[in-house]
Amino acid sequence: MNAFLYFIVLLAWGSSWFAISFQLGDVAPQVSIVWRFLLASFMLFIWCFARGLKLSFSWRDHLNWIILGFFLFCVNYICAYFGTSYLTTGVVCLIFSTLTLFTVLNGFIFFKKPIRLPILFGALIGIAGLSIIFSSEISSADWSLDSEIIKGFLWMLLATFFASIGMLLSGQMQARKIPLIQSNAFSMLYGSLILVTYISFSDISFSFSTSYSYVASLIYLALVASVVGFGVYLKLVGNIGADKASYVNIFTPTIALLLSTLFEDYQWSLIGFVGVILIIIGNIIVLYAKPIKPRKKIES
Repeated sequence: MNAFLYFIVLLAWGSSWFAISFQLGDVAPQVSIVWRFLLASFMLFIWCFARGLKLSFSWRDHLNWIILGFFLFCVNYICAYFGTSYLTTGVVCLIFSTLTLFTVLNGFIFFKKPIRLPILFGALIGIAGLSIIFSSEISSADWSLDSEIIKGFLWMLLATFFASIGMLLSGQMQARKIPLIQSNAFSMLYGSLILVTYISFSDISFSFSTSYSYVASLIYLALVASVVGFGVYLKLVGNIGADKASYVNIFTPTIALLLSTLFEDYQWSLIGFVGVILIIIGNIIVLYAKPIKPRKKIES
């Protein structure tokens, strides 16, 4: 079952790269994110009403969702868009692939979760594979300390850090039996509202495009990448842990490139295939990492 969920997330997020390309243009990226998560939240609330799911929760639950929305559906995207303005796609993918490392380390520091060395090892192999795939973009970039790439690098590291905190928070909420669908609906809503507040204090123009490509891609991103993608992904976080589930973000760019091969005639090189093999090996190591058993207390 978890393997099926993993595959669904890969398809949902791997294909979202194409939809995002249709969002770029007249509407500011931050505004598009607001529309995306507001629409996704609306869809989830419609589902809750149709299924008669509980929508009355304590103020503590709502406070948790505000925090989750801030980390997972707001501030990480703000940082990511600042970062992507300085970086090429390959470098962005490489930096965000460190999400597994951040999740393991943040889980240990802030949530007292044990570090599983096989997951760290598998993640490093996967990152190495992704580095090989995008080696030409990475090597051609200007990595001097005063370059704009360093600014983008730092912004993307912040985005990855915040995203890992959000995923760990979601896993913690599921452990407390807070229902996932309602949790996603409220946290996407709160994240969108926080982002609206940020936009209102900036010089970003709040707009909307009625073009077919923009509206169609918006619906796709809201339904497939957000409702389905985040729903299934966060379910995986609850099932197998945030550290294992986060490896999806290393694999996703490969799926995007495979789709690009079909629709955009992307040409693979031998070194690219080597990178994919490393990503697959890292994925196997991560997913088959055994949970750490708690130590038994020695009775005196």
